[in-house]
Amino acid sequence: MLTKSEPEVVERTAKRSVQYALLISLAAGIGYLPFALTIPVLPGYVTGRLHGGPAEVGAVVSSYALTSLLSRPVSGALMNRLGARTLTIGGAVLTALVTVCYPLAGSISELVGLRLLVGVGMGVMLAATGVWPVQLVAKDRQTWALGLGGTVNYLALGLGAPLGTLISRLVGPAATFVVAGLITLLVIPIVMYVPEVRSPPKAEQPDVERGRALLGTALPSLALVFTALGYAAVASFAVAKFNALGVAGGAAVVTAYSLTVVVLRIAGTWIRWEATRPVALVGLFLVEAVGVALIGVSHGLVVGVIGGVLTGVGMWQIYPVLGVFVVRSVSERQRATALSTFGACFTVGVAVGSGSLGLVAQAAGYQAMFLVCAACVVLGLLVAMAASRVPGSADNGR
Repeated sequence: MLTKSEPEVVERTAKRSVQYALLISLAAGIGYLPFALTIPVLPGYVTGRLHGGPAEVGAVVSSYALTSLLSRPVSGALMNRLGARTLTIGGAVLTALVTVCYPLAGSISELVGLRLLVGVGMGVMLAATGVWPVQLVAKDRQTWALGLGGTVNYLALGLGAPLGTLISRLVGPAATFVVAGLITLLVIPIVMYVPEVRSPPKAEQPDVERGRALLGTALPSLALVFTALGYAAVASFAVAKFNALGVAGGAAVVTAYSLTVVVLRIAGTWIRWEATRPVALVGLFLVEAVGVALIGVSHGLVVGVIGGVLTGVGMWQIYPVLGVFVVRSVSERQRATALSTFGACFTVGVAVGSGSLGLVAQAAGYQAMFLVCAACVVLGLLVAMAASRVPGSADNGR
């Protein structure tokens, strides 16, 4: 046991490992670009060349999410055997090949089939690049490493959507699909350069109690589902809420939210803070809940933007901190599967939230919907507090 005269030795991450983690996150952002570049192009392509309607646009745009979601936990289970590099390259190649084949689709069903295959490629690739940075760093950088993936995805989406529109105007939709697919291959030289960290054999690891590992994964994942409703509400309904009020510029709320998350996570490269202590954890969830509620009750953009900023302040740390609970509750061999499952739960929360919150908005209005969402975030806090009490999950936050 440590005494006052024997301070705890904190393992520090080497500078080179931080650089490697950043490179893998760059690869993740590049791997996300095919999605970002094609999102503004697909609707017009479906309604124009394939003569589809709004329902067909929705099916094409969203179909990738199903296979992406299902493939992530499977990828985690395969990572110990095949390695993160192999899965990343395989996912990138599949994504590239399928994306360049979009112009060959002669019907809506064929394009939906291609989107399902892209979902597999992206799910495998993002699962691997989500776990790899965490494997490269020590405990002092785990929260930061877990937040990297979301940060680069925000940046890729923010830059890719307008860039995809521009490329489409210059060379047409078909060429845009080809460009988007080929860009994905830039992932390969990056991941070939970064060293891979393999989990030790099962026989060399101390056993982790099955109940602890299950709770340590399930509770943070459930809390993440609840907190993802805040993202779903802001991304899907903030603009519609202000449009209904006759207020233009509702997209500023979404921008305020996204920029807040990105800026704070970039700052986290130099400012090390881990919100695993109960007071900090409560603060983050309550800040997000207040932000979502402010968007709901606001009648003007100023209060709405403040709500977007507060929601971003909460989401800045909630995802990586809940992920740290998962990492510290399982063994190294269980880490890839647990983190991949955890990451998939954010997609579950967004999908479930967008559908269920839409029903609430239709029945009771946007203000009630945002207030219901804020209440769900508070429920997520209760689950997160239970997750923080799983033995070992918050060992650096006591």
